[in-house]
Amino acid sequence: MLLSRIAVSAILLSIPALTFAQRREDILSIQRDVAQLQDQIKQLQAGQDQKLAALQTLIQQAVEESAKLNVALGSMQKGVTERLTEQQARVVAPVATLGTKVDEMSGDLRALRENVSDLTARLGSLDNKLTDISSAIRTLSQPPVAPPPSASAVPASPVPPPGTTADGLWQSAFRDYSSGKDQLAMSQFNDFLKYFPQTENAPSAQFYVAQIYYRNKQFDDAVQAFDAVLERYPENPKTPDSLYYKGAALMNTTRRSEAADEFKEFLDRYPSHTLAANAQAHLRTLGASGRPSSRTKRR
Repeated sequence: MLLSRIAVSAILLSIPALTFAQRREDILSIQRDVAQLQDQIKQLQAGQDQKLAALQTLIQQAVEESAKLNVALGSMQKGVTERLTEQQARVVAPVATLGTKVDEMSGDLRALRENVSDLTARLGSLDNKLTDISSAIRTLSQPPVAPPPSASAVPASPVPPPGTTADGLWQSAFRDYSSGKDQLAMSQFNDFLKYFPQTENAPSAQFYVAQIYYRNKQFDDAVQAFDAVLERYPENPKTPDSLYYKGAALMNTTRRSEAADEFKEFLDRYPSHTLAANAQAHLRTLGASGRPSSRTKRR
């Protein structure tokens, strides 16, 4: 019994020693784990520092490349602007010349359309006119009795040669004008004005005389011929075109202020005409505004 108590007492005394040794081993294990964790944290921090340094280097390179690109773009834009300015300066003069040529062609085409319409309408009555011509020839073959002279009589137009009619002479003259036979067309239009000055096509005949001068660059003669349309035949279908082209002819001479006056009057009287935009452009070229001229206008 005594031995049992001694054994139990010895066992109880050895328990605290075993517990302290176990705790010491646990603490050392925890310290080792903490040291390993600190090493891992240091390695991770070093890796992050390296990556941040590489990223900063890339960002700096990108900034430098962007600055170089901005400089190159600025230089390119400056070069493009200078070239565009040079090209614009080179193109303005040819475009102005082209505009004048287009104006001339537009006038010729309008005249052609008008006269084709007239010709189509007149072909229907050609048979009757031929009969009238035959009768006129027979009548002209017999000399008429001259009436007694009158002091108050107005001089009559010259008598056309036998067989010459207003329609026939007009069609022949316009056909030669349309095919570019200017000299022959000029002669026939002048004959038409000589023999048939009061007929429906007289204003157009005078207009085409002026156009022949204009397209042959005889601008002073063209100015006089266009003015004849405006003075002899006021407010006829050719009045707007004659007023415009008189200004265009004056523009090609040294009389540029007179040209501006003609364009202003044209815009004042015919603001919705198809040539109004061209007249405005010519006024800008002449350095004048589009306000109506202050001079006395034709009626």
